[in-house]
Amino acid sequence: MPVVRTRQAATDGVDARFVFKIRSEAGFPDDQILSLRELEVLGTDDQATYFVLAEDGGRSFAEALDRYGQGDDVEGGSGPLKTLYNKIDSIDLYGRDDRSGPGIDELPASGAVVVDVTIWPSNDMDEARHRLSLLELRVNELHGEITARSVLPRFTIARVAIDASVLLQLLDLYVIESARTPPVPYIDPSDWREADADNFSFVHTDSAPIGVLDDLPSVAHPALAGRVTIHPTPVSLPRSWEPPGPHGTMVAGIALAPDLAGDLIRGAVIRVEGRVEAIRVLEPISGTVDATQFPPEFLPGQLVADSIRKLHSEQNVRVFNLSFGFDRDFGASHVGEFSEMLDELARELDIVVVVAAGNISIPYNGILANGQHVRHDYPDHLHDVSSRLAQPANAANLLTVGGIAISAAPAPRFPPRLGDRAVAPVGHISPFSRTGPGHGRLTSRINKPDFVAPAGNVIIDDTDMANVRDQGTGVLGPATNPAGGLFRMGHGTSFAAPSVSRSAAAVLYEYPDASANLIRALLASSATLPIGANALDHGIRHARYGFGIVRHQDAVASGPQRVTMTFQGDLAVDTSVIHPVPIPRGFSLPRSSSRTIRIALAFDPPVRRTRREYTAATMVTDAYRAVSIEALEERLRQQDPDDPQPLYNDRRRLTKFKPPHTAHRESTLQVKDWTPTVLDPDDGDAYFVVVTHKTRTWFRERPDYETQSYALAVSLFDEARTELDLSIAVTQTVSVQARSRARV
Repeated sequence: MPVVRTRQAATDGVDARFVFKIRSEAGFPDDQILSLRELEVLGTDDQATYFVLAEDGGRSFAEALDRYGQGDDVEGGSGPLKTLYNKIDSIDLYGRDDRSGPGIDELPASGAVVVDVTIWPSNDMDEARHRLSLLELRVNELHGEITARSVLPRFTIARVAIDASVLLQLLDLYVIESARTPPVPYIDPSDWREADADNFSFVHTDSAPIGVLDDLPSVAHPALAGRVTIHPTPVSLPRSWEPPGPHGTMVAGIALAPDLAGDLIRGAVIRVEGRVEAIRVLEPISGTVDATQFPPEFLPGQLVADSIRKLHSEQNVRVFNLSFGFDRDFGASHVGEFSEMLDELARELDIVVVVAAGNISIPYNGILANGQHVRHDYPDHLHDVSSRLAQPANAANLLTVGGIAISAAPAPRFPPRLGDRAVAPVGHISPFSRTGPGHGRLTSRINKPDFVAPAGNVIIDDTDMANVRDQGTGVLGPATNPAGGLFRMGHGTSFAAPSVSRSAAAVLYEYPDASANLIRALLASSATLPIGANALDHGIRHARYGFGIVRHQDAVASGPQRVTMTFQGDLAVDTSVIHPVPIPRGFSLPRSSSRTIRIALAFDPPVRRTRREYTAATMVTDAYRAVSIEALEERLRQQDPDDPQPLYNDRRRLTKFKPPHTAHRESTLQVKDWTPTVLDPDDGDAYFVVVTHKTRTWFRERPDYETQSYALAVSLFDEARTELDLSIAVTQTVSVQARSRARV
């Protein structure tokens, strides 16, 4: 597996003769400690830490190891620097396995193949050319051919045609950093640029409608025809609107056909779900390609609010997609009136409002407004204050959707431009996606975004220039003018949001009586983290990816290996409620398994942007086993309402949830997992989830806030056990059987 390299200075090369890897099951100290031992850390992967010896060729490192080796011969070793060296299992040369990148393992044993070979960074052009000459010599010896090349000190790559039977011999060459099969887009532009409507069939299925507030969508496109209704804007514009751009058609099209690229890859059937009720609130900015704006004659908040109320009252729309936002917020922690207005509207109307996380601006030179470079500083640049969520993505009661890359390959060109490469690997955050946290001003908050979905990538060429609209890395959607081409590529979180809106509408269609809180909880309970979230600190992970990617089918229905039990209702403010959760014996047995209990909670408190905490209340969940409901009730009655504490602190309390119980205290949507390897069937056939509400001091004793609506979704799953059938073992509803504990 090729090394994931850390950022280097512009002139720093790597002495390819002295690249090694350290393996350790226990993990290593940070890079600074290793650097102090005359090692330059290059990066890590799942198996090892990679480093290059310092300029002395490793003499000082060898001397340090020798001193350690002369220490007392005891378990673990006690020589000098033992805190470092006791953790080392082995030190090995960087070899052919480390150079084998994506696609190499999938090549045939023999026959002609093509691979892209990357050479270690050099200090200057002369060294880069010399290393390329060594590669060319070895390729010729193996009867291969270099068909294309790009030579720069920091990035030298060659496309090599060679027989697969000798490829591993080539990978023994020390100047090679990695080799991979040439990257290909998720969907090749040739598969959609020349597509004709006569080559496709459009299969329509019913679902709940989605209200789309955007630029004017096309109703002539075959994927949208008969599925989009345009409603008048609530107020009249005292002039003509600008001609529609592509944005509204893309958003509406993805809301109807969220996996358009996948459908084209699988065949000629395009699945169109539900319908769109649209109101125009945006128009193109004159002279731009994709940028839109609210008409200057309107107050955006009033225009959006009136449009939502119109579609809600006249068309019974309860899921809304808002793929727009301000380019920057008032400050890192400020919640403005636009976000507050939408939060209150979502609570008042009991609607699901899905918003895009927003995009940071990436100029052609790749240098961001804060001085960072989109490639060299990725993904850390996304945690700069200037990259935080802006209105309305920082709202509390809405669903905020960030973006991930589903393609890391530029559109094919001839001749090939090997210096073009994607900033983000597949499954990692889009280089332009804004990040959390969101609402409120508490430094400990971990609350936004909620989800991620495909949004696109950025391509950097060998001079570090950025292409934010490469046709191989975006999200496929319908074109505004189908006569000029059925489809187009778009980049931005605007095109991530409607896929989540589609899942929300599917949940509502399946459960017409579901509250907005229940829809949010079911979406969250279905989410799975993308590969880019692996091994990240929880706070950083959530700021980038939220709860992950909504798994559409899991949000809509249970299955044999996964069952979700739900509750929606109200509780009195400043009380706790006990929810029994049936635990089938088949789920508890066998004793050792990869089972998970997931708890998702959603509620919609009042908000006040003038307050530090923003939300008027918090809610948290706790879970208990091996106890009776009567004992839990008694413990609740004994509690101080102003200072609720865990009811038990022994094994009866489930404590090893990830994230911890209070990590999302400031969030109105919470998910946590408990993954016990062993369960004891004697702990009972029901566990208990305790939901606790607490009003902020500044919002207490108000006659207009006596109850809080909420929804709970508890999932049991053990997807590796195909013989399991949880769906017939538990019911679909968790009932509240305990008394609420009122404030005193």
